[in-house]
Amino acid sequence: MTEANIIDEKARHIYETHREEWEKLYSGKIIAIDIEENNLVSVGEHISDVDFEARKRRPGHRLFMRRVGNNPATVRLRKYA
Repeated sequence: MTEANIIDEKARHIYETHREEWEKLYSGKIIAIDIEENNLVSVGEHISDVDFEARKRRPGHRLFMRRVGNNPATVRLRKYA
């Protein structure tokens, strides 16, 4: 299994664990999930804002971004030192 697949699986598991709550609170918004901390880091309307805030809060962590709801449009973010 590649690192990308591992990140996808972990993010999917974290999202499914919080799905009901996050879909009520953040439907249609973009979220950043911290794979290492197993939680939500940032929420917003624009991917660039969510990305900036997530990297500021959790530098060096592996992050996964997706749109909340049925059309996720996922994006993996690599770990940066």
